[in-house]
Amino acid sequence: MVSAISSSASTILSSSASSSSDQFASLEAQLAEKEAALSQTRDEEEKATIEKAIEALEAKIAKLEASESSKSQASAASKPAAEASGEFSGESDRIGTKNFDETSEFGSRTAYV
Repeated sequence: MVSAISSSASTILSSSASSSSDQFASLEAQLAEKEAALSQTRDEEEKATIEKAIEALEAKIAKLEASESSKSQASAASKPAAEASGEFSGESDRIGTKNFDETSEFGSRTAYV
């Protein structure tokens, strides 16, 4: 039983990179499974092993949350820079320009408003 728990802990720690929401859900499910196993076990050595696996899962969840937080802060920081240019989504750079001058003939004038 102890070897099965330690092998699952190493599998958890070496999980492949997938989307963060999938990882978060998976880690939460594994944490709940380990906590249930901890409440059912009577062997002290096994409890210690499960507690170490729980600590590793909690650390991994905290790291994932911190990573997501830093990503959201970075994207929030880049938004004001895009808005500072004064353009909105779908706005053309031709607005406020014209393709004529004083010598252009009538009918060949275009203004973008």
